[in-house]
Amino acid sequence: MNLGITLMIIAYLVVMFLIAAWLRKRVKDDTDYLLAGRKMGAGLIAIMLLATNFGGAFVLGTSQDAYSVGFAAISFAVGIFVGLVFLALFVAKRVRAGSFVTVPEFLEHRFTSRPVRLLASALSILALTGILAGQVGAAASSLTALGLTHTWGAIVGIVLIIAFTVLSGMWGVAITDAIQFVVIVAGLVIVTVIAIGSAGGFTTIAETFATAGVAQPFNPLNQGWSFFLGAALPVVVHKLVGQDVMQRVFSAKSVRSAAAGAGIAGALTALFAVVPALAGMAARVLFPDLDPTVGVMPALISNVLPVWAAGILVAAIISAVVSTADALLLAAVSNISNDFLLRIKSVRDDPKRQLRWSRILTVALGLLALGFSLLVPGIIQVLTMAFTMYGSGVFVSFIFGLFTRFGGRWASLTSMVGGALTGLLGLTGLVTVPGLPPIVLAVAVSLVIYAIVAVAARETSTRRAVLPEQETQHA
Repeated sequence: MNLGITLMIIAYLVVMFLIAAWLRKRVKDDTDYLLAGRKMGAGLIAIMLLATNFGGAFVLGTSQDAYSVGFAAISFAVGIFVGLVFLALFVAKRVRAGSFVTVPEFLEHRFTSRPVRLLASALSILALTGILAGQVGAAASSLTALGLTHTWGAIVGIVLIIAFTVLSGMWGVAITDAIQFVVIVAGLVIVTVIAIGSAGGFTTIAETFATAGVAQPFNPLNQGWSFFLGAALPVVVHKLVGQDVMQRVFSAKSVRSAAAGAGIAGALTALFAVVPALAGMAARVLFPDLDPTVGVMPALISNVLPVWAAGILVAAIISAVVSTADALLLAAVSNISNDFLLRIKSVRDDPKRQLRWSRILTVALGLLALGFSLLVPGIIQVLTMAFTMYGSGVFVSFIFGLFTRFGGRWASLTSMVGGALTGLLGLTGLVTVPGLPPIVLAVAVSLVIYAIVAVAARETSTRRAVLPEQETQHA
């Protein structure tokens, strides 16, 4: 790696940490640490959602997939777009109407069941810790640009992630996300335009893919509907029930800010979705024998941008990966702290102790994710499994719970267990339907179980669900 690029990366990260250190004074209690005091407007909510999505999976992952399969790689981005639009139109306002901190907390309120909350929280923690481990791996790959081995990259990455999160919590994530988003979007657009020109334009790119056996490379469905839906649907489900996404909604200062922020993020995702995919496709022409461990985007940045611009953009991508990991870490801490730890009276009654325990949990979970990242082979498969199990288990209960009073604690518990197990069996290949993504089958099973148990247990009221603040208004 060029010394100039290395120095730019280090300087950029130092500036981000100075900003986080300055924001530390805003963190006075657990609400500040986990939800930025519920003071985020629509603009910051949108940027936090965008910056989280534009981290390792979206930018690095999409470009890497596009290098192999062409435009089918945008299925992940399509899932983000659809999920955020649904979140804005149907979910954000209602869920923000209650003063919740976690999705499982909402489920306990709706189904008046502590076991429902604990089961949903356990699934969430499992999924978030697994996805966090994947982000540690992404940070490790990015930090190899500094000449570090993958192991040392992972260690340095988790130190950055933990330190950044402990310093300023959600406030640090929000403000630095705004900076990173602008740098990443501007930089990647420039990289992509230059790369397409250097590759000889769209015709040459299409010919290169055709020679490699990829027909219609600019068709998002060139790998078939099963590939497209298998990548997009889990993301749609996650955007509606994932704790890391909902934490942004809970951080909004009002229901209107929550919905508007999600809508803006969805619209901008749609506009930007093709950029990393086109960059990855151009790289197929420019670097036909690219080493997968190098990564498509770092290779492009190093070869098409001047040193100073390359350094800033690589640093912004590394920082975005760290920021995405911070968001996942805070979400998992929220689940443990609010769904389990606050059951202890001495912690619940002492705000300073709550904040101290949240920071301790941040360190512990970060180290656990580092261990998974270094020791568990095939971590991407593990992430997909955890991701799908959570969405398959929680989605049906969340949607019925948010919009109706149909179904109660037994319907919720059994559907969560049935959906999560079906998702697991589908991912391991033990229960499959040809051409049908595992999450579709799992959600269908969860839905059938929910309906049957609700009717059998006579949990069948169909009146609209009422959230805590609405109950106060009606009183």
